[in-house]
Amino acid sequence: MKVLLTGSTGYIGHQLALKLASQSFEVHALVRDLNSKNIPIHKNIIPFKGNICDYESVKYAINECDYVFHTAAYTDLKCNKIDNFYNTNVLGTTNILKAALDSKIKKVIYTSTLSVFGSALYKVPITEDQPRISSYKNDFELTKKMSEEVVLEYVKKGVHCSILNLSRVYGPGLNTYSNGVNKIISKIMQDKVLYVPDKLNIEANYVYIEDVLNAQLLALEKGLNGEKYIIGGENEDYSGLFERIRTISKSKISIVKINYKLIKNGLAFINACNKLMGSQSLVTPKVLDSLFTNRSASSKKAMSELNYKITPLNLGLERTINFLSK
Repeated sequence: MKVLLTGSTGYIGHQLALKLASQSFEVHALVRDLNSKNIPIHKNIIPFKGNICDYESVKYAINECDYVFHTAAYTDLKCNKIDNFYNTNVLGTTNILKAALDSKIKKVIYTSTLSVFGSALYKVPITEDQPRISSYKNDFELTKKMSEEVVLEYVKKGVHCSILNLSRVYGPGLNTYSNGVNKIISKIMQDKVLYVPDKLNIEANYVYIEDVLNAQLLALEKGLNGEKYIIGGENEDYSGLFERIRTISKSKISIVKINYKLIKNGLAFINACNKLMGSQSLVTPKVLDSLFTNRSASSKKAMSELNYKITPLNLGLERTINFLSK
């Protein structure tokens, strides 16, 4: 079977391309740069030069495909230009779905994010039927929600599509911007001191990369049309997560807590200075707020309907630490 895959040079898409190829799928990998070092290499992976924002290149790459896995997204929360988010996440998704409709694709698996549901109430996990109770805090959340609305529009037009809402993904794979959990693991493994905001009771959901890949294949087989599935793992607060990583990696790091507002105000000042100098900050107040928002979640629906299984957090962290130690 032939599949179109977007986002193959990203963290999740790269691993998914190799997973599909290893299971005898012929993967049409849509990439902007045919010379990118992040293009996955396998005899069953065929790179197609193009861009999801360019309908004609999508149409060419999707030719003769049976299925589509759409993982590409613009995720850089440091960016202040909503056009970058809108063009990729909304218009790009529209192009993928239009091409899928025109080419009579059997099924589309759309990778979205848990953050479209907003924040979780403390100790109350997010579920698929939870109404959003907070405003959109950044353009990534907003445009991913808009893209989901586009998906539902095309479902009505005849495209068979399932939506996977991923929590925070970690595990072996490419070192990319969106792989923030791995960066934290590396810092705890390597640094002597870690300075963190004092809101360590913030709880989030962490999903192992291999579980995400398995969920993609399960959704292809069993995902219902127009349905959302939260693909997650265990819930843990920062205090517990840091202690797990420190224990498993046998790190001697000292974790120093700093007042959250002080850090946020300091980042705002640095960000303003960098703007005047024409440069970009690595962390902005917007990024900080996104990281320190309660996002515990439940994957019971995926477990029930897709037969989705979760890798225990300690086991996933152990495998990730072993990978990062190499």
